[in-house]
Amino acid sequence: MSRAGKSIFYFGFWVLLCGVSLMFFPEFSLATVKIHLSDYITVRIFGLVLVYLSIYYFVAGRHPSFHPLFRTTVFTRSSAFLVVVLFVLLGLASPVMIGFVVVDALGALWTGIALWRDKKDGALADFPRTSI
Repeated sequence: MSRAGKSIFYFGFWVLLCGVSLMFFPEFSLATVKIHLSDYITVRIFGLVLVYLSIYYFVAGRHPSFHPLFRTTVFTRSSAFLVVVLFVLLGLASPVMIGFVVVDALGALWTGIALWRDKKDGALADFPRTSI
């Protein structure tokens, strides 16, 4: 695995942990960030989506050809941190939530640095940029 691939692969474990927590322990998981609901099925389904997403991270991390995905996750994971901080500043979310997205931001930083080092070392092919 490339450095960037490893960062994606190991980030998959965080996503898996979050998904399993939401699927099987939604009340506890949400109470941790001060969210209280009366119906948890939507949260459990979101947990299932996170479990599936973790599988994508595991597969992608093992294949350098997923390099464009690695680069995309740097943006999405770091922007999640900024959005949650904004929500906290607007009073829409508990400050505790920042702790969870710090993991995303640190993972994005790790992947970004790993991409830079892989490119510098020639470990990843230089894929052309394409529009989404």
